[in-house]
Amino acid sequence: MELVVVLAVLAIIAVSAIANWPGAVINLDAQARQLAGDIRYVQSLSMTHGPDAGATIYRCRINFQVDRYNIRDRTGAVNPNCVHPNRGAGDILLDTGMTLASANAFIGFDGKGVPYTDAALGTPLAADAVIILSAGADSRQVVVSPETGRVQVQ
Repeated sequence: MELVVVLAVLAIIAVSAIANWPGAVINLDAQARQLAGDIRYVQSLSMTHGPDAGATIYRCRINFQVDRYNIRDRTGAVNPNCVHPNRGAGDILLDTGMTLASANAFIGFDGKGVPYTDAALGTPLAADAVIILSAGADSRQVVVSPETGRVQVQ
């Protein structure tokens, strides 16, 4: 009888622990930090790539979709100078159950690290660019500031 009571108490504790396990929130935090790091990486690529022999200046951008993002050149084309260090030119998929929302389809950076919202790099950000990562009821925001391109996770 005592063994049955102990097993019942352990089962109740296990169910409670599983229900309150913060796994999705931890993954959401990690994904938001990964996205923020990748945005900073795109900014640094744009600031460090100078002109090639044909006097083309490489500028990079990060494109957003609902379940993924990728790094491309300023026109949106695959370019060996604008690739993810681990994934190359491929898409970076969000974890299962996560979504991404942004008012901007992409954010590009010029040679000074200033964020832009158009491929011609003629329209700098007028206000913070907010990228929202969601998983169920939880969400995190990655915010890119105008002028400086500062990236924060909130």
